Amino acid sequence: MKIRAHETFCIRKGWLHKGIKNIYSNPRLFTNKDINPCDILGIGTNMVKSLRYWMNTVGVMDEVIEGSQRLQQPSRLGKIINQYDRYYEEDGTNWIIHYLLAKNEEQATAWYWFFNIFKSNTFDKDLFVKELGEFLHTEYSYDCSEKMLSDEFNCLINTYCSKGKSSTPEDMNECPLVDLHLIELTDNRDYKKCIPDKDSIHPLIILAVIEDQTSKDEILISDLLNKPCNIGKIFNLDRATCFYYLEQLQKTGNLEVIRTAGLDVVKLKHREDFYNTIQRYYRAINGVAEQ
Repeated sequence: MKIRAHETFCIRKGWLHKGIKNIYSNPRLFTNKDINPCDILGIGTNMVKSLRYWMNTVGVMDEVIEGSQRLQQPSRLGKIINQYDRYYEEDGTNWIIHYLLAKNEEQATAWYWFFNIFKSNTFDKDLFVKELGEFLHTEYSYDCSEKMLSDEFNCLINTYCSKGKSSTPEDMNECPLVDLHLIELTDNRDYKKCIPDKDSIHPLIILAVIEDQTSKDEILISDLLNKPCNIGKIFNLDRATCFYYLEQLQKTGNLEVIRTAGLDVVKLKHREDFYNTIQRYYRAINGVAEQ
């Protein structure tokens, strides 16, 4: 369980690319006492800590021990994204990053709770802080200060909601996940979880998440919608939008939707692991034919 490890900074546009580029050239970027990562990355000390945290949390970087040294290196996912979308510009990359963030209960506890456990679709800061505090107390016997809970709220909202016009360039350096439109500010100054527009998520990303969340070839559609970390919870999908994506995957021969005796099931046709399906996504958007 981690709270406020982000130093109050959400992921900024360009951060993940900058981090990956520099650990390729310097595998001890965050641990070499003889260099100053602030100078290399062009960001402040707390932002460096935040960047390291986010790179680990969304799974684009691994940290390994070799002898007496702690090294940073691109993960399998980090290498895939660096090959196909080096500058983290594709919408699909943002959806992948969001999934890996929102399923990470250990490293991004507030994000996991918000998308998988928190049941209110419309909420304000007070409700968020109250219910997150209760979750941490119940699940982890951890009593968090209101200030820390408030920081979690602000960072999560800044991850997904645009700040609009700002007088400072720093404030305008928003999180790329804002473009997913998963949370919006209402006319009443509350916030609401939003269902993504149809076709905003590539079907192969939907498939990758389904494959990542089950070891079976047949999955109940109710589980896809309601189980933590699956497509319904992670992507704010309602039943109609979920079926839309499943039908797209059925048309391309990736799965079959079976309706028998009121029990709706999805059967995977050609099971692959998460990373192979993510590679399929990148090859598809680059016009590379399936082999």
